[in-house]
Amino acid sequence: MQTNLEKINPIRFLISSLLVVGFIVMIANVLGKETATITTDLLYVPISGSLLILSIVIAAKYGIQGNHGKSYLSFVGFVACWFIAELVWISSELVYHLKPFPQEAEWFYLGGYPLLLLFTIYYLKPFEKAISKKMLSYALMATTIFLVPTIYVTNSYNQNSNLIEIIWAAIYPVADSVVLFPAVIGMTLFFKGKVGFLWSLAFFAIILNIVADSGFLFLDMDKSYYTGNPIDILYLWSYILFAFGIYSHVKLHKKPKMKSYGNTEDLK
Repeated sequence: MQTNLEKINPIRFLISSLLVVGFIVMIANVLGKETATITTDLLYVPISGSLLILSIVIAAKYGIQGNHGKSYLSFVGFVACWFIAELVWISSELVYHLKPFPQEAEWFYLGGYPLLLLFTIYYLKPFEKAISKKMLSYALMATTIFLVPTIYVTNSYNQNSNLIEIIWAAIYPVADSVVLFPAVIGMTLFFKGKVGFLWSLAFFAIILNIVADSGFLFLDMDKSYYTGNPIDILYLWSYILFAFGIYSHVKLHKKPKMKSYGNTEDLK
């Protein structure tokens, strides 16, 4: 017997979830910055927490063997790092009312990037033969186009800053560019029809998070960022996309005839 969640069209449920979260943040902004900050901070907990639970479930199902196991084990580590980062950020902001630079949460955010990179590498391995040199060149071009202007602008805005501040300003663009490379490859596979939409959600999520990071960087340099700013909608959406992508693989794993998530017919 199907559960109520399984009966719901996943694409419609995904779109509804994105719209509801976006609507909540925008209404909170109408009510004022303080309300937006509290509302958005509190939204991060259930959304990132749900993603952590789903990632643990799928990692437990695949175990630690093969590319599947390694990819989801890496993903659990990545999500755990970012979930802890969200809790640290929220406690600093809402409980202790501190805004140090860099925040302690930054270490957990940065710690998640190597694990996210490992996840994408193992995630793409089943499609290694489908990845052409042209795809690699597109990914390299996209990464360069993103990184060079971002670093240039960051350096221009921080000419009077000390070395530590410049490093912290540049470290996220560099980290984002590293994970952007495999994300572009994953997206290219999707647009070429090699994989299904739900399978590709992880790469949509990565790119959306990179866009959010870029927006945060420019708003922060302009001193106009605050937690709850509409740019945070993109961060929340990236968590939701990750969650739906992982959930689709939890469902896929239940089908005994599926021997590899490389077969994505049921995810299209």
